Amino acid sequence: MPYTKEHKNKTRENILDNSFSLFATKGFEGVTIDDLMSNCGLTRGAFYAHFTSKAELYREALKFRASKTKIASPKPEGTSNKQWLSLLLDKYLSLEHVQGESSLSCPLAFLATDINMQDKTIKTAYADVYNGMNAAVMEHASSYINCDEEDILSVTAMMIGSVAIARTLQDQDSIESLLSACRREAGVKLGGI
Repeated sequence: MPYTKEHKNKTRENILDNSFSLFATKGFEGVTIDDLMSNCGLTRGAFYAHFTSKAELYREALKFRASKTKIASPKPEGTSNKQWLSLLLDKYLSLEHVQGESSLSCPLAFLATDINMQDKTIKTAYADVYNGMNAAVMEHASSYINCDEEDILSVTAMMIGSVAIARTLQDQDSIESLLSACRREAGVKLGGI
């Protein structure tokens, strides 16, 4: 009996989610299709039922993870845009996020050092995710402060860069200092949140 569409979709999501985790820790070149599928508890044949190449999987895993991040989720009812951005900054610039303890780690920060070595379609997907992050932050921020695109670009670049750099540091005090400094500066730029 053939698999249902729901089963196929769940399998695809499992592959995307598990693959993102491997790509985020080992990079594109650091994993094979066999590694990816073994991590999912699936066979190599299952890979080709969903993807044509590892590059396609990388691109789709990036977009999938981005769609699951806190910033992509709807603002909770009864929460102002200012409160929502404050919560987002707190979660994004946290030790838990840096350590990858959040199941929804941001692909922009976790793939920052790997993305430059990828092909144009993957770089385009990364840029699309980044532009989406900027649009989401701008939408919330512009409702309560006068800001422009450059303000938002500086905030999101600081957020992504601080998490990417913090992931390379070994000293927890240094990591916490970096995150705290970036949280403070991003908060100032976003209206004192």
